[in-house]
Amino acid sequence: MHKPLPLEGWLTLLSSFSILAVAFSFGLFSLPVFYPALVKSFGWNRTSVAGGGSIVLLLIGILSPVVGWLADQYSPKAVLLGGMVTGALALALLSLTHSLEQYYGFSILLGMGTSAVSILPNSLLVAPWFAHRRGVAVGFVNAGIGLGGIAPLVATVEIRARGIPGAFLFLAGCLALPFFLTLVAARHRGTAKPQEALSGPARTAPSAGQLLRMPMFWIFGVSLFFAAHAMLAIQQHLVLYLTGQGVAAPRAALALSTAIWSSAAGKLLSGATADRFSARLAMMLSVVYVGLGVAGVLTAPPSSAFIFAVAMVFGLGYGGIFNASPTLVFEYFGTRKVGRVMGLLLVFFGLGTSSGGLLAGYLFDQAQRYSAPFTLDLGLAAAGLVLLLVTGRQTRPVALPALQSESSLA
Repeated sequence: MHKPLPLEGWLTLLSSFSILAVAFSFGLFSLPVFYPALVKSFGWNRTSVAGGGSIVLLLIGILSPVVGWLADQYSPKAVLLGGMVTGALALALLSLTHSLEQYYGFSILLGMGTSAVSILPNSLLVAPWFAHRRGVAVGFVNAGIGLGGIAPLVATVEIRARGIPGAFLFLAGCLALPFFLTLVAARHRGTAKPQEALSGPARTAPSAGQLLRMPMFWIFGVSLFFAAHAMLAIQQHLVLYLTGQGVAAPRAALALSTAIWSSAAGKLLSGATADRFSARLAMMLSVVYVGLGVAGVLTAPPSSAFIFAVAMVFGLGYGGIFNASPTLVFEYFGTRKVGRVMGLLLVFFGLGTSSGGLLAGYLFDQAQRYSAPFTLDLGLAAAGLVLLLVTGRQTRPVALPALQSESSLA
């Protein structure tokens, strides 16, 4: 019979949920809503404005090994608190933007802060509390990103009411809520006494050299890159695509919010699938939903209500792919000192997310239509699914090299 989770565990779960709902989502998901206003105000092209979001997404990925190392060396809570301060500062500075150079510079700072409040440190903070139903717990926390789907609507309202500077300042102020909740309520494994009894048998994470020699690392990494590239091209350009087809800005923002809200269900579904079956199967289903969503965007009339159904399907996959890295790492390597392992896997995710929006913007500027980038994204999603399907033997946990147990290191 499982021991009940102490109050400290529930408060930690709530803190991480709020971080991803506000600190992560408001900085990341609101930025595409600023693109039309930035194009109108400064005359920048779509590649330029999407470049800011691509910088943020790239840094989330390439800084992940650093974030993982910091979480292993210090604590996930310390990393999260520092990230929220950095993210709030970046949003406040974005309110002062008057040139493309400033925009990119402040986006770099926002990327640093957002990487430090991403799924990586939040998963590391929460997972040790759950010896059972760990996938669902991670999915629930990551579902905060789905609640953060309100960010595009909030940003749209604030841009209309306060303009670009006032909207950025408002978003910066919102980060105070998760900061103080985390500061007061969250407990990491170094201070949570009951945690030792709750965390099940753990394994020692491989070194970077061992991980790089594992075929499963490259298989999952490349598949993650393909899926992330495809889904972020849609997420970053959905508002621009719909408004360019004559859809009103609030309705376009609602479509994006619908996708992000649906991602909450996708995260829970993915987590439950990982617990019941495997993280690999959960990732495969998520890639399928992403592909169906991209196909729907290509075929659905932009002004029809069907676009919201497409957004919901896309959101299921979008949410599940966010779950993939932590659920894979916890299934294969446990929860002890796995920050660097997760960080290396998330590099693929970051490269995919950052290149997806940027390449879609470039291809649109060349062809003046979105059919070319979106068709490419559909092909990449299909390639990721095929790779996962044909490599079942190489990605079985039993096929991995034996790793020394934690108990032998004690």
